[in-house]
Amino acid sequence: MAATRHAGFQANHSFMSTASSARRQPPGPDTPLDLEKQPDKLETLGRLWRHYGDCYRVPAESREVDTWVVNDPALIRRILVTNHRNYTKGIGIERIRVLLGNGLMTSEGETWRRQRRQMQSGFHRPGVEACLPLFLDVAQQQASSWQRAARSAEAVNVTEAVSEAALEVILRALFSADLADIPAQSFELVSKHSNRDLQFAVKFRALGKLIQGFIERRRKENDYPVDLLTHTLQAVDRSSGEGMSDRQVIDEMLTLIVAGHETTAATLNWAWYLLAAHPDSMRRVVDEAGQLNLDSLDSIALESLAYTRAVVQEALRLYPPGWLYTRQALNEDQLGPYTLPAGSDVFICSYLLHRHPDYWQQAEAFDPTRFLGDANWERYAYLPFSAGPRHCIGETFANMEMLVHLAVIAAQVSPELPGKKAIELDADVNLRPRHPLRLKFRVNSHG
Repeated sequence: MAATRHAGFQANHSFMSTASSARRQPPGPDTPLDLEKQPDKLETLGRLWRHYGDCYRVPAESREVDTWVVNDPALIRRILVTNHRNYTKGIGIERIRVLLGNGLMTSEGETWRRQRRQMQSGFHRPGVEACLPLFLDVAQQQASSWQRAARSAEAVNVTEAVSEAALEVILRALFSADLADIPAQSFELVSKHSNRDLQFAVKFRALGKLIQGFIERRRKENDYPVDLLTHTLQAVDRSSGEGMSDRQVIDEMLTLIVAGHETTAATLNWAWYLLAAHPDSMRRVVDEAGQLNLDSLDSIALESLAYTRAVVQEALRLYPPGWLYTRQALNEDQLGPYTLPAGSDVFICSYLLHRHPDYWQQAEAFDPTRFLGDANWERYAYLPFSAGPRHCIGETFANMEMLVHLAVIAAQVSPELPGKKAIELDADVNLRPRHPLRLKFRVNSHG
């Protein structure tokens, strides 16, 4: 990294008020470059970051406004937290809206605030803890499958397996008993198709007809199952007293299917890859799992899985599924010494931020202990679930699901990494492996 990358910048986060500095712009290339259209955005962002530092500006080829890339925690805090009302979801949100409609991930302003209030209670800790039997059931099924593969020396397509498991969890959490009445392959495209293109969007949106059927049945019945669909149908905005329309409920369900599946599946894929590559860490996870009665796992027992939880956190640090957050400024803003013009696009690259040597010792190394005990890290240098009012509503749900998954499977089998070849990254909507991860497992001595 350039020796001057952070010189004089981090020491001056105060908002400058003198006339001479009022419209100061950050460094950046003079040649226009459309970051959104780069075939390898992550590589491009990394190269520019190493050259220009934690806040730089890139002239856009096809837009009137420049793109600012911000990887400084103090400025990130301003964008996502203290002045978040000045920012909407940024470039690329229309592509996501084609897929998810006007759900919680894509809506803005008062519409989003109302939706957030309506959906929030379903993801409070008591509601998530009620899903523990579901997490345990799916994890035990996968553990049994991987144990059979271990005994027959067959490799497991981990990428596909965790994708299917995460999809089963979110679908059962959303629709519970209604799933018994539909073909098993109805939602299969979510876990089988990695390209989030227009063709996928058309097929995915067609699932709304199935969900509409669930909604109509629920509205006619008095005995609702306790699941997230029921919660959403019964959610009432405390200000207006209004519930959601069927269209809105469908958009929220489709949003939760994608968001609740992909982040978890990707993180578990990376976690197994990292554990396979670091046998000492795997042994610690096995030891923790061996101390539990997994047949009666509860939230209190989960508290003892400190190292396993740290493995999840470290996997999220090294390979955050949401590797890039985008925003657009509604009005002019002051970011440290720089004046951000209204309408500017803003990129926050959590992948690079999580590997920032100023905030993480041995930033490229896998070290779960950095999250143990009294360990402390810069809050806004760690954004696996974003931050501020628009942080991921399902964070507690995802973390508990992943913790149960790792503990239950580690109680029975351990992975072995075939060779030393690093996994190639596919940084698109989410951070995925370019090719499926295949691992062999061995049965643990007590498994």
